[in-house]
Amino acid sequence: MHQSRKLRFRRYGWLICSLVLGVCLAGCGQEKKSVDAAAADGNMKAGGALYFGLEVPFQGFDIIETGALNPPLAPLNNLILEPLFRRDQEGKPIPVLGLSASVTADGKAWDIKLRQGVAFHDGAPFNADAVIHHWSRILDPEKFRGRRILRPVRSVEKVAEYMVRFNLEHPWPPFMSVISNELLLLAFIPSPRAVEAGTHDRQPVGTGPFKFAKWQSSDHFVVFKNENYWQAGKPRFNKVVFRTIPDPQARYASLVSGEIDVVALDRGNLIQKAKADPELTVYPSQVNGAEIILINTTRPPLDDIRVRRALALANSQEHHVKMVYGNTVPLVQHPFGNEWDCADVAYPEYDLRQARQLLADYGKPVEIELLHSNTSRGRSIGELQQQLFKEIGVVLKPVGLSPGPQMMKVVQKDYQLATWRIPPSGDYGPNFYAKYHSRSPGNFAGYDNPEMDRLLEMQRLETDPEKRRAVLCRIARQLNRDVPILYRGGRRYHVITKKNIRDMMDSPGFTIDLAAAWLDETVNFNMAAYAIEQNVAFTEFECADPGDVDAVKSRILGTWKGKDSWGAVISMNFKADDTVDLHRTGGPGKTVTYTVCAPKVYFQNRASIEVTPVDGRLEGVWTFGDYKGEMVLERDG
Repeated sequence: MHQSRKLRFRRYGWLICSLVLGVCLAGCGQEKKSVDAAAADGNMKAGGALYFGLEVPFQGFDIIETGALNPPLAPLNNLILEPLFRRDQEGKPIPVLGLSASVTADGKAWDIKLRQGVAFHDGAPFNADAVIHHWSRILDPEKFRGRRILRPVRSVEKVAEYMVRFNLEHPWPPFMSVISNELLLLAFIPSPRAVEAGTHDRQPVGTGPFKFAKWQSSDHFVVFKNENYWQAGKPRFNKVVFRTIPDPQARYASLVSGEIDVVALDRGNLIQKAKADPELTVYPSQVNGAEIILINTTRPPLDDIRVRRALALANSQEHHVKMVYGNTVPLVQHPFGNEWDCADVAYPEYDLRQARQLLADYGKPVEIELLHSNTSRGRSIGELQQQLFKEIGVVLKPVGLSPGPQMMKVVQKDYQLATWRIPPSGDYGPNFYAKYHSRSPGNFAGYDNPEMDRLLEMQRLETDPEKRRAVLCRIARQLNRDVPILYRGGRRYHVITKKNIRDMMDSPGFTIDLAAAWLDETVNFNMAAYAIEQNVAFTEFECADPGDVDAVKSRILGTWKGKDSWGAVISMNFKADDTVDLHRTGGPGKTVTYTVCAPKVYFQNRASIEVTPVDGRLEGVWTFGDYKGEMVLERDG
């Protein structure tokens, strides 16, 4: 009897999301071998894919179009693009595309010697012309809206094929920090060809260890190994996939289930669960910066200093740290980090009595609106702030928005209060100048104080390190007195990985080093993760004549075990009801149907699988998107 059967194998795309942060992290937990030690032992492996969970959506890569790098996306940016230098934990420069930097005797010029033999992913050469092409755009005030923070940089000129000179208006202490800041998009050199073609913003081209492959907005971003990378032995993964998973619970669940290998979290309960899980390793960050609420000082009633100070006195940072962050972030009085000791920054301590008195002096009802992210954490912040301000008679309306609309409202100063962040920084002089100088386009608080402008100009010109540090402390004190911001806590995230991800945190400089990371197991293919990544059309199989079904079934019924060419252990238990229990290490177990089209057996599954009984064993092959694996199985018992 003839019959026709059609099998369809389909990949299902899955919209996911996640936050990571681009910060320098200190390792903890299990003791790890360094990259060099593992290589010397011959234990380091290459291949496979790494799946990284991020909280925020991906942004563009062109400095003119995007303007700034969102710090949580720094790990992705650092895979594709590279700066001239990075900095180690002590602030010393690490050569990357630049080999050395020397300053002239008068401090008004820096000569940068460039690395030779490096090419961009599109084949364009990296040389002095590439550096000048990038910086000429940045220094054009008609193109780059952040030009003001780089005012001391007058020009960049070509000295030789592999040397450039940065000319300054005056000696500028933050110069090396600025050009090596891995959280500033301007520090990274893109391909001139891609920039001129207008494609770099959405299809970035750099010199990094990985090349752009695919970007599906609000879902996933894929990079492939750069086979011609200038650093020998790197990268070790064949590809890295970044997924956006805004909800922290979903992000953590994806890690535990094996769909994600690495996540970053700042939720105390999830961090404690991860620390108790023997399959996970937790790395805490120790960085500067702060979580804040930005105040629009130009909008009533916040244009009155009495109202702003009352809000500061009613703002309990301790409550934020405990209730929103589960005591996983530090308390701060300035953004410089614990290593800075400013003697007195006039921080407004929690004092409801004084806050009520200030509002009584103001003499009018205070009703204000707080913009926050439309995430569970954002809602928690809004609800907590509402309760804190209620204690002094202030009516607060929390409004949740997605990142784009919230940022746009802040940039246009169309807000009263908004959740915001002070990102980590090696030198806060340029950051403060951009955010708080009265004439800076990045002064979204509308803050205007002649004394602050004077201090910001002082720190820009001061070359003595101790005197400049004192000026920065005075700037922090002035901020606390004038209250254009409210502190909600310091910055500390935890990067959590599967135990089999090695050497991700060991390298100096940008410590989340995915180019050095490797997978410590022989199974190099994560089927569960790949199934979510793919969105492939139907593939169809026609079986016009199934042949002798009973004869084939009699040979395959029962349990078989073996391995595939990726090293995964395969187990199949064929049943008489046309189903098979299928299990592969690295993926969840499942029961699927099978169809006999003699002599082969086909599976109705996400992967296209076929097996053939040959001389007492099963020989087969599975195909999953652009991956393929061969397998051989023997009868179990």
